[in-house]
Amino acid sequence: MLIANDLYKRFAEVRAVNGVSFKLGKGTILGVLGKNGAGKSTIFRIILGILEADKGSYTLDSKKYNLTDSKKIGFLPEEGSLSHELTVYEQLSFYGSLKEMSEDMILESTIKWLKKFDIVDYMNKRIKELSKGNRQRIQFIVSVLHDPEYLILDEPFSGVDPLGVELFKEILLELKKEGKAIIFSSHRMEHVELFCDDILLIDEGITLCYGNLEEIKEKYPKQKLVIKENKNKIEKILSTKDIEKYKKINKGENIKVEKLSLNDIFIDKVGEHDDK
Repeated sequence: MLIANDLYKRFAEVRAVNGVSFKLGKGTILGVLGKNGAGKSTIFRIILGILEADKGSYTLDSKKYNLTDSKKIGFLPEEGSLSHELTVYEQLSFYGSLKEMSEDMILESTIKWLKKFDIVDYMNKRIKELSKGNRQRIQFIVSVLHDPEYLILDEPFSGVDPLGVELFKEILLELKKEGKAIIFSSHRMEHVELFCDDILLIDEGITLCYGNLEEIKEKYPKQKLVIKENKNKIEKILSTKDIEKYKKINKGENIKVEKLSLNDIFIDKVGEHDDK
């Protein structure tokens, strides 16, 4: 299990991470949500040992993380780290060697993953010849090539078309069934809502919401009031108490009450934080 406890990180006057805690168990998927600059990538870099937290602790399988544990983790960075002049196989071979994989292991794993993405023909193509979506596929393969126990994916669906997103989703669910522990960030709430067990919502480095996704949605103290007037539809996020008041005052209106989606909760929580 990966456990982060009360992490803090500051860069000069910028508070990047402020008291963030979470757990990631085997066979689970955690979605980390937040606006640009919310602190998501900083948290990932602390987990990877690239940055050191100013305060707080982080353990992997009940031990303090050190660089020898890096083989347990696969990482897909948001900005990408591929060398455009290399071929696909040269690129994967390079990263595989960094994880101390043998040439035979690298070749076997490369073919397996290229087949899964139906891009075996791209094995000897240069990275610069690939579309953005296919470069993202290769970047993902880099992260899983060495069969890590933990996966950290920073915006894995960036530049990927809808069909590609579906394939990524299927693969992530397969990896979850295999017992992999997966943590990823995404701006697309519908992706997170489809297959995440838990969510961590942060803004300006502060945790706004953390826990089991379905429990959060079930227990959230607000609901969506949908009012239909002719062809217009008005949506308001209100507390249950305020909704009941509104319904009493406006009995004649076509009113419907709905549970909030993850996107609604995100907008509500970040809006509340911005207003403080």
